[in-house]
Amino acid sequence: MEMVEQLISRTDATYQRWLASVTDDVVADGVVVYCRESVLERNTTYEVGEWLTGYLMIGQEGDRGFFLRCDGSGGPVFWADLGAFGDVDLDGAAPAFEVWLRSGFALAAAPAPDLPPTADVYVGGIPIDAVQLLARARKLLGVDWRFGDLRGLLAAQPFLAARSAHLYALRRALAYAPELRPYLLYATAHGLKTVWPTDSKESTGRGRRVDESVSDFSS
Repeated sequence: MEMVEQLISRTDATYQRWLASVTDDVVADGVVVYCRESVLERNTTYEVGEWLTGYLMIGQEGDRGFFLRCDGSGGPVFWADLGAFGDVDLDGAAPAFEVWLRSGFALAAAPAPDLPPTADVYVGGIPIDAVQLLARARKLLGVDWRFGDLRGLLAAQPFLAARSAHLYALRRALAYAPELRPYLLYATAHGLKTVWPTDSKESTGRGRRVDESVSDFSS
């Protein structure tokens, strides 16, 4: 708790004033911004200092945490997946806490992906020895490949994984499986393209939840 208190003292002045002014968590469109008591409890429970040194978790939206850098310079509000312990890429949620506060803790809407509604989905480019990675793709897609066949499938890439898959649902699932984003492709008239755009800033994120079923992707 003492370490968290020290981090609070090194956040920007606007955040410190706001934190002193609230006695309960503030909830806005699913985003919970912590009061002081929750800041102390959540940062201790999640052991944030162990995996994201120099940052304070100030709020949460489901599995996504919001963070401030504690160096006295203010700066952006960041977000990261709370399942990414030890391997974190931060993305910007707002240019500064003051800006986020004035917006009512609003989050920018993600741009709609430029995808057809359905298409055949392929797996391609997974390293030939990465059997565990293909097993994760198997779980995400909800397919019933036998584990004994996985090495043969890796050798046969690219191979058809799902016919007429629902690409928007698949892309939503990939938000929580960044390690699979380069390897799930869909068929176009000009060849195969990644379901998750390779130039997307989000493509460098980290995640942990893969709980969609094949019924979400296939008709």
